[in-house]
Amino acid sequence: MRDHFQGAGAASRRQEPVAKRIEQLFAPENFREPHMIEWVCMEAEYVAKMLEADPTVTLAGRMEQGMPPDNLLRFFRRRERIEKTRCIIQYLLAFLSHVPSAEEVRRDLVDPAEQFRSFIAYESDLLLEADVRNAVSQGTAGPGEEPRNGDDCGQRMLLLNRMLRSMLERREESPAAAIACLCRALEQLAHFWFDVHRHDISRVRRCDIFKYLLAHLVRERCCG
Repeated sequence: MRDHFQGAGAASRRQEPVAKRIEQLFAPENFREPHMIEWVCMEAEYVAKMLEADPTVTLAGRMEQGMPPDNLLRFFRRRERIEKTRCIIQYLLAFLSHVPSAEEVRRDLVDPAEQFRSFIAYESDLLLEADVRNAVSQGTAGPGEEPRNGDDCGQRMLLLNRMLRSMLERREESPAAAIACLCRALEQLAHFWFDVHRHDISRVRRCDIFKYLLAHLVRERCCG
């Protein structure tokens, strides 16, 4: 099934407009059939396992005693970001399988929608981090492309963060409505990263593609 990505990467290098590739190849309406949902879940589970098996964890364990403090801090911040992404994917997979009822939430010690909300809020606030803003403005231009204007990028990221925060602050009466609203925020964030990478399938992170697909499918299930 991962040949789907390899074929998509080859397609993005052809003469057709690249901007349409992700929307054409990964449009959620193309993944509503049971066998396609199964494929999405299998691939998302694979992505989650790859995030959990990040090789830098082993490397840092060996180097921790002699690692400079700044490097150690960067490692733990990177690891935290990876873990939040993995948790988001796991929650989406769980919600796609079963959307909790109000009664189930009342019986549980942890409200899954609130946990999910906190992970998305974390990713939203990454837009305000200096290294992320610098990477967006300086490090995302492909061959022959001009880097994006840093001030314009920073302003857009600030406005997006405010919009997402407003969406995340909404409180819905039912768990399904709350999860649907959170998924809508996650889709907006994924669209931003698609645009940052100019919709080039070879540059967009696989985890962003599957967060987008799963969020859309879960939102449809919650609203259905």
